[in-house]
Amino acid sequence: LTDRNSLQANNDVFRTKLNDFEEAMRIIQNPDMQVVKLDATGNKKGNLATVYWNTKTKDVYIIPTKLAPAPADRQYQLWAIVDGKPVDAGVFGGCNGLCKMKNIPRAQAFAVTLEKEGGSQAPTLTDMFVLGNV
Repeated sequence: LTDRNSLQANNDVFRTKLNDFEEAMRIIQNPDMQVVKLDATGNKKGNLATVYWNTKTKDVYIIPTKLAPAPADRQYQLWAIVDGKPVDAGVFGGCNGLCKMKNIPRAQAFAVTLEKEGGSQAPTLTDMFVLGNV
């Protein structure tokens, strides 16, 4: 009975992961998605992320492909650059694969900075890890 319960629990975990993966694939394969590759900036070589921006619904998702885990008291924050000004698109960390962010009506670029936990009102430009034009 213990073995059966353990197997059932493992099955439930894998089923949840599979459902999450299938949902992520459905989202990124949507033809309305614009893919924005975010490359490393300055001395932040090796970092990489991808933003998926739905041009109809304005939903934004990010896959932090190669971002090191943030320190305990910090979080990554996504910024949309709109008319040359940064707009908060939300903080992320700990999401498995695809992270849902704030809706962004329009943007010319996206960037990721490392900020204090909970986010910041303005980006810390010296801690910008990746940037990509739309």
